Amino acid sequence: MTKEFSTVGVFGKRDSLDYEPLRIIAELLIKSGRQVLLEKKPAEALSLGEGFTRDEIGKKSDLIIIYGGDGTFLGVSRRMAHYDVPFIGINAGRLGFVTDIPSDKMVEEISEILSGHYYTDTRCLLEGIQIRDGKEIYRNVAVNEICVSRGNSGGMIEVSVSVNKLPMSRQRADGLIVSTPTGSTAYALSVGGPMIYPSVACTLLIPVAPHSLANRPIVIPENSLIEITVTDMRDATLYFDMQDNSEVLVGDIIKASPYPHRVKILHPSRHNYFDTLCKKLHWNYLPTDR
Repeated sequence: MTKEFSTVGVFGKRDSLDYEPLRIIAELLIKSGRQVLLEKKPAEALSLGEGFTRDEIGKKSDLIIIYGGDGTFLGVSRRMAHYDVPFIGINAGRLGFVTDIPSDKMVEEISEILSGHYYTDTRCLLEGIQIRDGKEIYRNVAVNEICVSRGNSGGMIEVSVSVNKLPMSRQRADGLIVSTPTGSTAYALSVGGPMIYPSVACTLLIPVAPHSLANRPIVIPENSLIEITVTDMRDATLYFDMQDNSEVLVGDIIKASPYPHRVKILHPSRHNYFDTLCKKLHWNYLPTDR
């Protein structure tokens, strides 16, 4: 019988030279009869061949394991979502909200998933396109959020927003976040946005420090086309998951819409999202619980 996930790509923290966790994961996979694909530096350090490019790993893998924090997971998964390969996240960072498997339990939890006992958690992504003078100048993908934010000068930005070609609002604020449900527990949460269950098909629009008491977050259908036109500012930046960015000028239009590919995260079968909210964000704690 063919093994599930016969070829597994493994990624670690981008700039880390500590390859011991990757060695442990690789040995587990090899002992279970699976082929392991690593990038060049860790492969050479662990004497596991010459290594592969990210594109080669994406094309060849049936499963990708990411060892690092949530930032590492976001960076790898959004760049490789178009290969439609499922991901496992091992937490070696601070919060570990998406990478929910603790590093000290990774052998046990990975073994459980490889044996077929897992829960598949499918997350939507956003694609953003920056238009200037009628031409596309930048395009990227986000798992959490696309954000237009004020720049170093500290002045507010002014934007007009339309949804599916219908005018929605004009705003003066420090920024505007377009968030997925996954991103609702990230930057969006810190500026007063609602928490959205990951499988809910929606997109959030959340102003950052708006200069109006009436400007509140809004939840719209996932399949919406959002167009943000920058009408006034000193300087501003367009961010994707707060990792990649592009300079914004007055008159630029940012189009945000659903990305056609999704990120599939494999969790141990006992995974409970509400438990994650309680443990990681201290949600729904009573005063007596503290």
